[in-house]
Amino acid sequence: MTKIKDGYKDSEIGVIPVEWEVVYLDDITIKITSGGTPSRSKNEYFTNGTINWLKTGELRDCYIYGTKEKITEDAINNSSAKLFPIDTLLIAMYGATIGRTAYLKTECATNQACCAIMFDNKLASPFFYWKYFYFIKDTLIGLGRGAGQPNISQGIIKELKIPLPPLKEQEKIADILSTADDKIDAIATQIEKAQTLKKGLLQKLLSEGIGHSEFKDSELGKIPESWEVKSLSMIGSFSKGKGISKNEVIKDGVPCMRYAEIYTEYDIVLKNIKSFINKKSALNSKKIINGDILFAGSGEILDDIGKSVAFIDDFEAYVGGDTVILSKSIDYNSLFMAYQLNSTFVRLQLRKLGQGSSVVHIYSSGLEKIKVPFPPLKEQKQIADILLTADEKLEVLRAKKEKYETLKKGLLQKLLSGEVRTV
Repeated sequence: MTKIKDGYKDSEIGVIPVEWEVVYLDDITIKITSGGTPSRSKNEYFTNGTINWLKTGELRDCYIYGTKEKITEDAINNSSAKLFPIDTLLIAMYGATIGRTAYLKTECATNQACCAIMFDNKLASPFFYWKYFYFIKDTLIGLGRGAGQPNISQGIIKELKIPLPPLKEQEKIADILSTADDKIDAIATQIEKAQTLKKGLLQKLLSEGIGHSEFKDSELGKIPESWEVKSLSMIGSFSKGKGISKNEVIKDGVPCMRYAEIYTEYDIVLKNIKSFINKKSALNSKKIINGDILFAGSGEILDDIGKSVAFIDDFEAYVGGDTVILSKSIDYNSLFMAYQLNSTFVRLQLRKLGQGSSVVHIYSSGLEKIKVPFPPLKEQKQIADILLTADEKLEVLRAKKEKYETLKKGLLQKLLSGEVRTV
């Protein structure tokens, strides 16, 4: 038998600090209930409303400061919809969103798929238990019942056995986790601003360039006087990778990129390749060289096809089937071209070229006709460098956010289990 360390005890929910109790959730709440949906046949309930009305799709383990849809006071008075106060904990009970949570920062009504929990503030910190329910989400999902989509009931939630630390300890844990949330939210705001800046840079630089005062009309709209319009067939030649079967993929060998990795793993630049094949298979495949642009030739949806990355390295690498390769016929900056080909303007052209239903394909014959604004080579490099700097800043911020999220996950585990004490 494993010895329990001093200051801890065994309980129905595992080892917990001796000062903690185990209670039913219903014991520490004022009310556990659910919302309701006003009749959709009465348009007046959803027209010019001022009351927040939340659907389970908006439960994303987040704060709720407002909702997309509003309802009227008549909707509340004449339906099963209820208005819940600030600090209410919401849990999704049905379907694909089961177990997701939200914490009300404003008064809000919800639909019937949301369980609303209002805590007794003399016994429980609502914020502490919001984090606890996020921590046990997998357990909640496991309690889901139903032959089709899983669901949990108010009864199941009320009868959950949960830890009850002393209120002061709950509040200290809540403060620590709230500080971690604030840090992550601050970084998320920085990421959002950086993404907005990059979007503006993309639109301006890829259409107006750098420092131009004279523009001309073109078949693609106004472009700088020194720019041209070129089809992809004018700047390069197309070829296609050769199919690689699953049994040819090995643990170590020659790098070989598969088409789906373009839209699932990479953004603008092909940085590394996760799949490998043996040398014999490589010789039967298609080798890529520095400067090639690689397109996803197939995908499940239109947004997958035609997404491209630049290969700007010198290591030996190959590509599998359904990867379309654009190799240079004239000199251009491959990084600039990858940004250009992933711009909204070009992606709209690419979507029109998709063929197929269950699997969508794009072919060289279509890609050759894509037309792009084509600046002088020097300006291409300047634009690419600016956009790459913006991307590198985003990458640093995302890595920072991921680091804090990992730290927060560790805090959740240690604090909510009582492994680390705050008293």
